[in-house]
Amino acid sequence: MNTSFKFVEKKNFWLMISITIIIIGISLMTVRFFQAKPILNFGIDFIGGNTFHLKLANANTENYSISTLTSIRNALAQYKLENSQIQFSNNNEVYIKTIAIEKNKTTEILNNIRKNVGPIEVLEIDFIGPSIGKSLQKQAFLIIIFVTGALLLYITLRFQLSFGLAAILALLHDGLIIFSFTSILNLEINIAFIAALLTILGYSINDTIVIFDRIREKTENYVSGNINELTNTSLNQTLQRTLNTSITTLMVISALILFGGKTIQEFCIILAIGILSGTYSSLCIASPILAKLYKQPPS
Repeated sequence: MNTSFKFVEKKNFWLMISITIIIIGISLMTVRFFQAKPILNFGIDFIGGNTFHLKLANANTENYSISTLTSIRNALAQYKLENSQIQFSNNNEVYIKTIAIEKNKTTEILNNIRKNVGPIEVLEIDFIGPSIGKSLQKQAFLIIIFVTGALLLYITLRFQLSFGLAAILALLHDGLIIFSFTSILNLEINIAFIAALLTILGYSINDTIVIFDRIREKTENYVSGNINELTNTSLNQTLQRTLNTSITTLMVISALILFGGKTIQEFCIILAIGILSGTYSSLCIASPILAKLYKQPPS
């Protein structure tokens, strides 16, 4: 692929696209805040709730029907729990995750499920308190900080500080874009979301390192070259590899979104958004930032 796109010269245009998406996301969070609603859709992993592990007697969950799922949701809807997570597994078992429920309501809800779907066996009921949810929030935050710091150290040691700063700023951009789309689409933030976020950070930094390695090679071979021209050349030379990798990955994730079922749908949507954002940031955000920060080392 012989291309000659001027990525660096159009940095203001790329920045405007990102700022627009981020402003929309933050605006929606602000509106929810003034409406006394949660600014993001935190799942029970972070705000607490109940998990029901049940066994259904009259359903084949290896090929469960929409009617079974609808019946469970209808039973939960009477208690304003229709948005609960419902996950089927083998051996006619089902996991239901709800917001926190009063203890005296638990038996009533289970009886209502029995009326809708028939006999059930209660295998386990777990409760995640708000304090546990806050602990998970703290742990997730610390993990993200640790991963980001480790990536900065690795890239700085492998390249130089300007490369590391450009990569971390691009990762920060990816995080803001993901949270903005999470706000726009009202996606749930849970442990799976954190796993997807860390996966995206790894994917994005890998893409960025490939491009940065080519830029470093160019700057070493053409010491007197213009950094903007060298960056554009490097981006165009790695463009086909970057796009092929992203498109191939997105094809697999798209199949999971369409056919993987509701259980993993949001997880895959977050991955798809992250891969698009990571590819975009590697080409249009990280590299122009590097061109701005880069200083030719002394001979």
